[in-house]
Amino acid sequence: MKILLSGATGLVGQELGLELARRGHNLHVLTRNPERHAGLLSFPATLFRWDASREGPPAEAFAGVDAVVHLAGESIASARWTTERQREILDSRVIGTRHLVAGIRQHGTQVRTFVSASAVGIYGDQGDTVLEEGAPTIPGSTEKAASAVEFLAGVCQQWEQAATQGLSEQVRSVIVRIGIVLSSQGGALAEMLPLFRSGVGGALGSGRQWMSVIHVRDLARLMATALEDSRYQGVFNGVGPEPVTNSELTHALAGAVGKTPFLKTPATALRLALGGMAQAVLSSQRVVPRRAQELGFSFEFGTLKQALTEILGAFEGAASASDEVLVMRQWIPAPLSQVFEFFSSAHNLERITPPWLNFEVLTHADHKIEAGSLIDYRLRIHGVPVRWRTLIESWDPPRSFVDTQLKGPYSKWHHTHTFEPLASGVLIEDRVRYRVPLAALGRVVAGAWVRRDVQQIFDYRKKVIREIFSR
Repeated sequence: MKILLSGATGLVGQELGLELARRGHNLHVLTRNPERHAGLLSFPATLFRWDASREGPPAEAFAGVDAVVHLAGESIASARWTTERQREILDSRVIGTRHLVAGIRQHGTQVRTFVSASAVGIYGDQGDTVLEEGAPTIPGSTEKAASAVEFLAGVCQQWEQAATQGLSEQVRSVIVRIGIVLSSQGGALAEMLPLFRSGVGGALGSGRQWMSVIHVRDLARLMATALEDSRYQGVFNGVGPEPVTNSELTHALAGAVGKTPFLKTPATALRLALGGMAQAVLSSQRVVPRRAQELGFSFEFGTLKQALTEILGAFEGAASASDEVLVMRQWIPAPLSQVFEFFSSAHNLERITPPWLNFEVLTHADHKIEAGSLIDYRLRIHGVPVRWRTLIESWDPPRSFVDTQLKGPYSKWHHTHTFEPLASGVLIEDRVRYRVPLAALGRVVAGAWVRRDVQQIFDYRKKVIREIFSR
């Protein structure tokens, strides 16, 4: 199929696009900034400019398109809620969805399937009640005086209404109500793990509120299945089969990083810190994916333990509770042999490292990389001169290699590079497990600073790699 996807640069969109590309589908992507986002995707796609709040998608985006997936919307948790921010959250979903549906009516003559995201916030706060797809939703409201729970329910109700009104009867419509998405790429865990590694993560409020979680890969598989299987129609809960309480999630996260849960954060403290959004954090939604299970969908990570094991443990080398992790993916339009040959030269690392590091490879240019190779570098970190020695721990051309730090600025650095043929190019994945010096003190004093530096280095690397292989 040819599939039109909005929200492709987000956490779910990146995973879904990759899942669809691996299944052999062709992707069109709607984005506000095609130039910027072209090199950020983890899958091949043709990009089209679209400002969801202003207009419908361009007609050419629908050329040959058989199905549409709509994920776009402003983040709910990225900033403190103000009246203006709430309006952005609402409009980005409702107005954008209306424009997209209008575009399908006007230009999508071939479109036969429309899958739109929604959220479990539509159920409101229902305590211990098990919520299947047919469960009642609370009366929502997006008025200024509405509580956070009412506001989110109101947003979801208007969002789903916009996604189902005006579509032709020939278009099969699917709504996926998404819960808390767990991933190594970001999202809720990216915000929570640093706290737990520092020993200050704890339950929120009473800890008894239910949370419906799902591994991002299972969510992508569920949405891809909804596109391909005509039995999927109407509302589906995009959550794992075993909801957990906040306290259970807290203990699982703390245990995964070798810590003891910190004291609970009182509800009053959350209200001071988060304002109106605190009520949403403290609400309880015990949602289950009954309809998907009835259709035979099988979850790869059906329990919280399975999800966390994959996310926190899917790195080669010995793991430690003190380790930080970074996962970066990038698709480039080049043959596998050419890509691996580029990475086989240690000196090409100079080309893809930010100039502000003054990075220099000291190993001789004709040095052949293989398992057991030693490579020496020098660089400056915030002006401080540093020497770095790397061991090539494994070498499996043209699919992967692993380098590990023997001497350098980190207490540990373990970097797995993998190269996967995908469509007419290659998916590059970097999985890095590193440890800040000075143990717990180092994490508290410099952890956030080092994480920011590492992220900036790999963002730069990603940009330059795209430029090199797009010439």
